Amino acid sequence: MLEVGSIVLSRKGHDKDREYLIVSIDGDFAYCVDGKYRTLLTPKKKRIKHLQNTFVKYTEKDISKLYDYEIATYLKNLDILHK
Repeated sequence: MLEVGSIVLSRKGHDKDREYLIVSIDGDFAYCVDGKYRTLLTPKKKRIKHLQNTFVKYTEKDISKLYDYEIATYLKNLDILHK
């Protein structure tokens, strides 16, 4: 089940295989950020069915107090796709 703070992979669209952090959920849509291309000011609106759960949840800090560089660094260090 996807929830705020979940780390997900995009499975459809031009951003396929990109890692995101979910910052909010509204019905069938999740608002996702990666800290680099999609910032907290301009989150990506993605359909939940187009996201794959990685079963990793961000728990280090309250999401409302995060900065973009912290999100980008966290996602880079996760190395989910073994880039």
